[in-house]
Amino acid sequence: MTTTTTAIGSSPIVDQLAALTVRNLRTSARVPQLLMFSLTMPMAMLVLFSQVFRSVAAGPGFPAGVGYIDFLTPAMLAVSTVMAGTNAGVSAAIDHTNGLHDRFAALPMRATLPGMARTINEAVFTLARAALLGIAAVLLGFDFHGNGVDAVSAVLILVVLAGAMSALFGLIGDRLRRPDVVQFAGMMVMMPLMFVSSAFAPIQTMPGWMQAMATVNPVAHATDALRGHVLGTDTAADTATALVAAIGLWAAVTTIPVLTRLLRSAHAR
Repeated sequence: MTTTTTAIGSSPIVDQLAALTVRNLRTSARVPQLLMFSLTMPMAMLVLFSQVFRSVAAGPGFPAGVGYIDFLTPAMLAVSTVMAGTNAGVSAAIDHTNGLHDRFAALPMRATLPGMARTINEAVFTLARAALLGIAAVLLGFDFHGNGVDAVSAVLILVVLAGAMSALFGLIGDRLRRPDVVQFAGMMVMMPLMFVSSAFAPIQTMPGWMQAMATVNPVAHATDALRGHVLGTDTAADTATALVAAIGLWAAVTTIPVLTRLLRSAHAR
């Protein structure tokens, strides 16, 4: 006779989430090419942008006394988080094409757990990218002007933004269900998030309609808050705005599948 033992205090949901998270981390580690490009691409972009666009620092709308590398580094932290979010969408689409999503649906676990596991996976790689990007920035002359609280706050903003991007692109992957299509759709979503912001140039130098779009862009708010923490000029209001914007997007994306199921149930009746 076979007996099953469960550790005291353990939760099936926690155990399932842990198993899915480990599975995602192992899957990422088994594709070294993807892992390498995911971690090194932001550093390559940092080097290129810091050298090609450094003349922006001489423009009239650029903050006085701020080097372009100090201006660019927090932006690259936010931008690389957005770029990496597309990996969650592709991962979700792959789960659909290989039948794993249907297998998950047949198992006695909550439907939200695979998405949560992808989010944790993205958060782990976000921290790894931030560390590598920071090293590359220091070699290029970057100087952190904040304190310990600024550093912790910046990490918190990055992790929450990573969660929002993982949820957004994961939803795209669940809807489109083809990795090649998800990559193109992800680019269409990613580009305005990245460039309609203060990532590469001050928002004040942009046309009015782009400035208006930037006010509702969570990546723009995250970039501003990260830059403030790097320069030591951030306020509690900036940090709160960045967190609320990212959490708002995260919550909105998370509720879409729920509303869809409710509408389908109501229509079936």
